[in-house]
Amino acid sequence: MTGSILRIFLSASLGIVLTVPAGWAQPVAPTRPRTDCTAEAQPDRLQSLSQEGDLVLASGRLAKLAGIRLPDGAPYREQAISWLQVRMGEAIVVQAAAGPDRWNRISIRIRSLDKTSPFDWSHGLIEAGLAITDAGLDETFCQSELLALESTARERRLGLWADDRYKPMDVNQPERLRDRIGSFVLVEGRVRSIGERKQRTYLNFGGLWAEDFTIIIPRKTWKQMSDRGMGAEALKGQRIRARGILQPWQGTVFSIVIPDMIERLEGGRLPR
Repeated sequence: MTGSILRIFLSASLGIVLTVPAGWAQPVAPTRPRTDCTAEAQPDRLQSLSQEGDLVLASGRLAKLAGIRLPDGAPYREQAISWLQVRMGEAIVVQAAAGPDRWNRISIRIRSLDKTSPFDWSHGLIEAGLAITDAGLDETFCQSELLALESTARERRLGLWADDRYKPMDVNQPERLRDRIGSFVLVEGRVRSIGERKQRTYLNFGGLWAEDFTIIIPRKTWKQMSDRGMGAEALKGQRIRARGILQPWQGTVFSIVIPDMIERLEGGRLPR
């Protein structure tokens, strides 16, 4: 791929990576303070939902749940929206992870206050199989436990996980992957080779460039992964699960900017 084409691809792919919903958790073994994971929680209420499924808070803020995304199709999207609508007016505390995005939405974590035990909304959606873990373009991922909750829901075939459309896809099925271009997907496969370049790293899952799947990792993210023990030596030859918005490029590809969006399927999870 030429540099100019690659820049066009990256601009397009990163520009459409949208997140919806998220959770409430403690950061896992951070190497430095993660201020967006420890922001002050403030009282608020869910006033309404936009047509796109964004949260309109009583404080006047437009928000999305950080770290998860709602299903994109019926009937699961409608079920997730209904799950949120039932909680309108509840007393909640809101923790804003960062400033507003280009749609003027803040990324938040929510828990209800009017229950015997504080209830995390993102956990509830993931546990019910009504959302998928997705850190999107967030600077940090503060809720690694969502991956375990999602795994349990997937094993139990709850909600969207009963539908083959949402289940992890084998990277060795290029035609099926091409049919899902433009969608957020989970993929599984073995890393055959790794190409480290100055600005980005390529995880290659085959040798046929016109057909095979590739993961592109920007330099900053690759350094974070290497610092965690998730570099080339840890990944090459390993079966992994990854998630992102599928794009066309010499086969299919997506870009990952959060290390947690890659999981190893053999020998336990990758180091954090």
